Amino acid sequence: MPGRAFLYVGDVFKPLQLSLDEFLEAWEGDKMALFELVRGEVERELGEVRGVRLLGAFLEPSSMTAVVEYLVELARGGEASVKLVHAEDPGRALMEYYRAEREGRLAR
Repeated sequence: MPGRAFLYVGDVFKPLQLSLDEFLEAWEGDKMALFELVRGEVERELGEVRGVRLLGAFLEPSSMTAVVEYLVELARGGEASVKLVHAEDPGRALMEYYRAEREGRLAR
C-alpha cells in the first residue's frame, strides 16, 4: 500500500508529485518545509500566500498515513485551511485526522 500525496483545499483532493519519503523528510526537518514544497500548488489554487501557520498533524506509520494542516493567510485578504495528505485512501485519512483532533492527539 504505497499511497499517494494530495493537496486538500476547497473540499477537493488534488494529486501531488510527492513521495512518502519526501513528505516525511520535509516534515522531520522543519514543520514549514513541507508546506514550502507545495507552496506553488497552493498559490495556484488560492492566490499569493502572505503567511502560514501549522494547525496540526496526524502521522500513522503503520498505515503510511499522514495529514498535516496549515492555515494560510492570503495576500488578497482572508485565510484558508490547507491539508497535505499522504494515504492510500485520502478520505479515510481525513476522518482519522478529525478523530485524532477531537481526541487531542495531533502533533503541533
